[in-house]
Amino acid sequence: MDMFQTKEGIYEAQHEVVNRAVSDHSVTGDTRVLQHLMAMEKTCTVSPYFDTVQRDIQPYMRRILVEWMFRVCEEQQCEEEVFPQAVLYLDCYLSRFATEMSDLQLLGAVCMLLASKMRDSVHLTAGKLSIYTDNSVPVSEILQWELSVVSQLDWCLPSVVPSDFLEPILHALPFFQSQHLPNMCRHVHSYVALAATDCRFSAFLPSTVACACLSVALWKLKLADRAHVSGPVLQFVAKLLSTDASSILLCYEHLGSLLQEKIPSFLEEG
Repeated sequence: MDMFQTKEGIYEAQHEVVNRAVSDHSVTGDTRVLQHLMAMEKTCTVSPYFDTVQRDIQPYMRRILVEWMFRVCEEQQCEEEVFPQAVLYLDCYLSRFATEMSDLQLLGAVCMLLASKMRDSVHLTAGKLSIYTDNSVPVSEILQWELSVVSQLDWCLPSVVPSDFLEPILHALPFFQSQHLPNMCRHVHSYVALAATDCRFSAFLPSTVACACLSVALWKLKLADRAHVSGPVLQFVAKLLSTDASSILLCYEHLGSLLQEKIPSFLEEG
């Protein structure tokens, strides 16, 4: 489902009418919002955890889990921010606490439950999530772990995901026109979700991932050529975010290689 069309009003999902909040340009266009987001993202950083905190869990296991989480969020028509938020909780937890392989799907289910409560107007339920595990994870365990995960994350559930930066950054781009916003949002949300499936991107700040996704979307939608995107545009957003352009460029290159791996014709189509 296309969130940025449905956000214009009300849509019907699973025979229920669900209200969705609309974007407030007076908020997203305020530079103070961008400053606040930049301050918030530094409070929830993820350290590398494979072969350190996690001895048994390997990157491919995380990928399998996260791809399952994406399918659940997509099928349940969650807000686009729910999936990357759930993955952020997952990475934050795994970077701090050793976890058994047998508990990995349980942890993923709990992270989706928490993320949907924070980001969606109609959140997922433990019962639905248990069904998505083929009832291998009982509702009672999900609810028990929910409290445990929240406690171990120090109750710091408000956090920032890459798509939170999208509209504030676009408002600051001098050449961007508002009629392109729906298409930009669709592309960026897709790239953010794809990046979340690859553990390499957890090392970058959400704002850096947002800039990389936005840059790819700009040239994919032919709003800027690739040379302009990898040069002046990246320099502009780096200055806007007071960050190192080389970090954004590295993330941008990682995203390009990931898209080429998943969609071999992607670069040629651009």
